[in-house]
Amino acid sequence: MKRVLFVCNYKPKVGGISGQVEILQRKLREEGYKADIFSTKASVWKRLRLLPQLRRKVREYDIVHVHCCSEWGFLPAVMGVSVGKRLGKRVVLTYHGGGGESFFDKHPKLVHRYLTRTDANIVLSGFLARIFEKHHLPYVIIPNIVDLDSSLFRERIPLRPRFVCIRAHEELYNIPCILRAFQQVQIQIPEATLMLVGAGTLHEDLIQQVEQMKLPNVTFTGRVDNSEIVNYLDQADIMLSAPKVDNMPVSLIEAMNVGLFIVSSNVGGVPYMIEDGKSGLLFESDNDVELAEKMLWALNHQLESKEIIMRAFQSVKKYSWENVRDQLISLYKNEFI
Repeated sequence: MKRVLFVCNYKPKVGGISGQVEILQRKLREEGYKADIFSTKASVWKRLRLLPQLRRKVREYDIVHVHCCSEWGFLPAVMGVSVGKRLGKRVVLTYHGGGGESFFDKHPKLVHRYLTRTDANIVLSGFLARIFEKHHLPYVIIPNIVDLDSSLFRERIPLRPRFVCIRAHEELYNIPCILRAFQQVQIQIPEATLMLVGAGTLHEDLIQQVEQMKLPNVTFTGRVDNSEIVNYLDQADIMLSAPKVDNMPVSLIEAMNVGLFIVSSNVGGVPYMIEDGKSGLLFESDNDVELAEKMLWALNHQLESKEIIMRAFQSVKKYSWENVRDQLISLYKNEFI
C-alpha cells in the first residue's frame, strides 16, 4: 500500500489545493511512497476525454487520494471516486473550501452519492466537520500541512505599519474591504504601506480603485510563484485577510510561522485556526471600519501584539508533517483510530 495517486484540479506552483498536494507528494516520496498527481483541470470537453486516461493511471496505484471543493471543484470527487472504486482501489478524499455548506445544501444527493462511497473522508477543521455531521457524512479531521522552518521567524520590534495581503484578486477574497480599511489607517499613519500579492480577474479593477481613491504606498506584485511567498512575507509586519468565506488558508499559517501579526475576517474555518485576541485579531466580514480599528490596535499595543505573535507562532506546530504523518499514513493503511 505504498502507491498513491492524487486526483485534483492541479496547477503547479500556485498554492491552495495544488500547493497542498505538492507538499504531500514530496513528503510521501521521502517516506518511500510512489506518489504522483493526476490533474482534472481542463476544459469541459477535455475533461471528458480524461476519464480513460484516469482509468489507465489508477490501475498502477493502491490508493486514490482525491482533493476537491465546491462547484466545479467537486469534479475530481466525481471522477476519482467513480474510477477508484470501480477498480477496487482504496479511496481517500480530502474536502477543501469555505463554500462547503451552501454547496452541500444545494446538492445533497450529489454530495451524498460520492462522499459515502469513499473509504475515508478528511476535513481540515471543526468548521467542515460540523457540515459533514449535518449531512450525516463520515469524516476524520486532519489539518493542512505547511513546510515549517522555525529559522524563518523574525521578531518585529517594533511592529511597523507594513501590511500585506496574499490572496487571489477575486470577489471571494474581498480585497476592496482591505483597501477601504487601509485608507482609514493612512489618515492616522500616512507612512503606512500595503503590498497586495497575487492576481486574478479583478486585478485591473483593484488597480483602478487604488487610483480613484488616491491611495499612496500601495504595491501590486502580480502573480508570485508559491516558492517565493516567504520573501514577500519577510517584507511585512501585519498580514491582512478579508475573505467572505474560507476554510483553512495556508497563507495565514505561513504568515504566523515567520512572525507576522494576523488580522482576518471571522469566517468559515478561520476561527478554528486563530483565537481572537490570543493568536490574532478577527473582524466581522466586510466591515472595513472594524478592520481598520484592529489594524491600528495592533500598532498601538506593541507589548500585547508581541505576545499574540508568539502564541500564533507556537500554534503552527500542529500543521507540521511530523504532526500529521502518522494519521494520514494510518488512514491509507486502514488503521486509523
